Amino acid sequence: MGTNYQRFMHAFNELHDVIAKKVNRDPETNFGELMGVAAKNRDKVIEKYVDEIDFYREFRNLLTHNTINGDEAVAQPSDSLVEQIEMVTEKIKYSKRVKDVFLKRVRTFDVNDPLEKVLEVINHVRYTQFPVFDGDNLVGILSSIGVTKYLAKAMDQDIRSIKNTTVKHILEVEDEQNFYEVISADKSIFDIEEIFSERIKQGRTTYILLIAKGEKIKRKSDLIGIITPWDIPRVVANK
Repeated sequence: MGTNYQRFMHAFNELHDVIAKKVNRDPETNFGELMGVAAKNRDKVIEKYVDEIDFYREFRNLLTHNTINGDEAVAQPSDSLVEQIEMVTEKIKYSKRVKDVFLKRVRTFDVNDPLEKVLEVINHVRYTQFPVFDGDNLVGILSSIGVTKYLAKAMDQDIRSIKNTTVKHILEVEDEQNFYEVISADKSIFDIEEIFSERIKQGRTTYILLIAKGEKIKRKSDLIGIITPWDIPRVVANK
């Protein structure tokens, strides 16, 4: 058998082992069964390369079960094919998660913070949406649009009343309280793209994702990152 035959078979076996580990199955599990588990789990990384992987499997079967004179392979894998299967294996093995790209300090407000503080922050940062806490409890999202809406409604109030405004008052006129969700830092980058795609179809163009250490934000320290629609290019670049 030619050199590339051995390279291809080695690369395919490595792909088999990587997929088995990805879906938490024994490496001896039949390859078709592994792909079935991946499909059932809706593994986004494997889904992205499913057509290529099916081709590799069919080509492997061709090489394994068909030879010329019982010795020579009926086809020789090209260098580019071997390199491609190695690349796909690397993508699956080292697929990035949210924590690899989007962890950062998140600017938050407390419900008792005054309007003056909010305006000062908005004036100095490029963010337009801010998680709001009541002590350690996440209670909503404050947006620059919500602040503008509040000020528009408060135009007929005296200046002293406006100065006494807190974040809690602004949240009462916010329309975007259902435009966020909490995700785990271990979530795949591929999942993030799908979430935003679905929300945009629903008309939620300002949807944001709050990144938690675990599955939920039980206290302020659990919030370790944020992803907004402005981050979609970074999501795509890190797939």
